[in-house]
Amino acid sequence: MKKGLFKKISKKVSAVILAGAMAVSMAGCGGGNAANGGTTPADSNTTSNNSADTGSAPAVKGKNCTIGVAFYQDTGLAVDSTKAYLESLSDTLNVKFTYTVLTQTDEAANLTKIQELISSNVDGIICTMDLGMTSIIQECEAAGVYLGGYLCDYDTSFNTAYDQVFKSDYFVGTATDGQNPDDVTIGNTMLDSLIEYNERNADAPITHVSMAIFPVWAFPAQMTGAGQFVAAVEEYNKTAETQITVDPLDEESDVLAFAPIDTTYFAKHADSQAIISFAAGSAFVYPTMVQAGVDSSLKLFTTGYDGGEDANFGTTGNGTYQQNMVTAPESITYPLVLLLNKINGVAFSDQPAEAERVSSAQYVINSDEDMAKFKNSCFFTKDDSKAMYTPQDVLNMTAYGNPDATYADLKAILSTMTIDSIK
Repeated sequence: MKKGLFKKISKKVSAVILAGAMAVSMAGCGGGNAANGGTTPADSNTTSNNSADTGSAPAVKGKNCTIGVAFYQDTGLAVDSTKAYLESLSDTLNVKFTYTVLTQTDEAANLTKIQELISSNVDGIICTMDLGMTSIIQECEAAGVYLGGYLCDYDTSFNTAYDQVFKSDYFVGTATDGQNPDDVTIGNTMLDSLIEYNERNADAPITHVSMAIFPVWAFPAQMTGAGQFVAAVEEYNKTAETQITVDPLDEESDVLAFAPIDTTYFAKHADSQAIISFAAGSAFVYPTMVQAGVDSSLKLFTTGYDGGEDANFGTTGNGTYQQNMVTAPESITYPLVLLLNKINGVAFSDQPAEAERVSSAQYVINSDEDMAKFKNSCFFTKDDSKAMYTPQDVLNMTAYGNPDATYADLKAILSTMTIDSIK
């Protein structure tokens, strides 16, 4: 994203949040919440922090509720930082969070996990996996539990069960881990990072690369991104002084079935100077590079960040990593706010009739300067004080906490979470 566009969107979102803070203050003094027919929620489950002694402004917290979060793994920076962010919101939003872990292959096991959450009396669920969603959404509908997505494009449901899932009154939509398959930009991003590397290293540019992806059935956007990268390189080569050669994808060695690349990869791509890994390179590519002793001679441009990559990033250490790319944990704000609106019986005035899947901007870390910024993020530090949004900011994004809040503004925050947004 261009920095000018980021600042423009960011200022708009900040203005709405500020307006929300003022509106919440007015709520206890006769102000109305348009989403609730002009009245502030006042049932027994709604908490107001009035202080007659000090005259402090009330804060509409919403109903006391529990939201289950079903992650794709139980540990790791992305999971831990997301948990830290959510827990920081708990008191202000009047929400208790509970967690479980799903699998990438066992539909029945995932359904059981969701049933267990429902049995524990959760009011909403945020799910990171699109596996067995038709059965899961039926369980949620029967129990009156709302469901949202995070770090998942729900592509299977979108293409094979749209009416059952996206049109369900109990599915609020999902914040994708990067781009949806019909909104792919990652191939262009990878080339931009490669070009920036070559500009910084004009005396020894990278001129020959290979690729790695996850299977298309699981991550269709990666195959699309690989094709986009090849097309972008071909276009670049038409006018570039330094030509770049891209090895075609080898189905046997380059498509990683959720297992590390085999050492035969390097023999099949003997002339490659760098690996463009659309798959998570820290877990599935780098360990094999170390094992084969090529981590000092090959560069790695990849998605994902598991922790420790900074020791060999850019000009540091062996300099293997030249790009990492991750989605900010704060992107979970999108499904969270939509779930809280549902739980509190309100909706945005511009709420779409059907749930959406929305692409998320990502941290593209491709220089020493970017890494320095990233190391000050909530993702890297797992420190909620580093988060882009305070608990009050998030409350002000809800329709019950802020009569001026809109769906358009909530959706817009997903496009602002770039490396330049880190405080």
